[in-house]
Amino acid sequence: MKSTWMAGAAIVAGLGALAAPASAAGRQAVTIAIGTNVLDTSQANNTSVPIATKCWEKEGLDVTIQPTNSSAATQAVLAGQAQFVLMGPGRAVIARSQGAPLKAVYLNMRKNFQFPVVQESSPIRSIQDFKGKTMGVVSYGAQLVAIIKGMIAEAGMDPQKDITIVETGVGAQAVAALTSGRVDVWGTWDSQIATAENMGLKLRRFTSPYAEKLKFGSSYFVRDDYIQSHPDVIAKLLRCVAKGTVMSLENPAGTVRTHWKVYPATKGSGVSDDEAFRQGMHILKVRAEFLELEKGEKWGEFPEQAIVDMVDFMKATGELKGDVNPKDLYTNQFVQAINDFDADAVRREAKALD
Repeated sequence: MKSTWMAGAAIVAGLGALAAPASAAGRQAVTIAIGTNVLDTSQANNTSVPIATKCWEKEGLDVTIQPTNSSAATQAVLAGQAQFVLMGPGRAVIARSQGAPLKAVYLNMRKNFQFPVVQESSPIRSIQDFKGKTMGVVSYGAQLVAIIKGMIAEAGMDPQKDITIVETGVGAQAVAALTSGRVDVWGTWDSQIATAENMGLKLRRFTSPYAEKLKFGSSYFVRDDYIQSHPDVIAKLLRCVAKGTVMSLENPAGTVRTHWKVYPATKGSGVSDDEAFRQGMHILKVRAEFLELEKGEKWGEFPEQAIVDMVDFMKATGELKGDVNPKDLYTNQFVQAINDFDADAVRREAKALD
């Protein structure tokens, strides 16, 4: 199993072709481009757990994990140089409206997980207080920018004029921008909030009524032609993601330790093992809120209304300029195959994670 770490431009130049040949071991080679270069424990269900349990190998797949950013990841898939992209849906919605053959095949996070935050000591108490302030974000093209601009518009302000948005990256540099006062507000996501809290920050999180309706969260996307040519690969890969999610929720402690074995560089440095473990657990437990199924839901399944709400939201906020049919943005055709496993047996298997 391979895991590579290359920047966005290198992806487009260097990944394998869409119809990737089988690996030397006789398995189908597949690349997942992930729209973040932070592979902390929040990504365990999509990465380390399927790797450590050899789920993908058992399904006949040789999977390469490619962390990058959502823009480069989208380009890689559309260019046929990665088969899957895992990211928030905003960029995919816009791309589809412009004719790109990109479709969601698995709903990974089941509600909005991206928020503006301020330090607890900040005088900012409401979204209306953002007026005239500066907000730091990971990148201008990130999905969270569209969502937060929508919150600002919903609060009766102009997101183009009433707030200044700057790029601050992720992790320590983003936290430093907030604590130094270079930015007043930090637009970020759940696991980054948890990481900042692990660093001792106390943060105030903001949301809005419409943002709470956004159930079309981080998802796996593929090209339309890949759905036609490799439906078996899609089902196999995503079934392992579903199993990985069940295992991560069942045994978070074992998941943290497993993640470190696969990605040792993600273990907290400069702290004791106990503190590193506490931090990894906090990140994973914060993410769990956005992964868990509600009664009657199935792994990977898209509620149709969630897609409609996201499109309406992006139109209302001006982020979506063109027209797009919500039904063209996703498919549930793989849900049955993805959920074709014994969940109780997977939970028992999760106990072996360590």
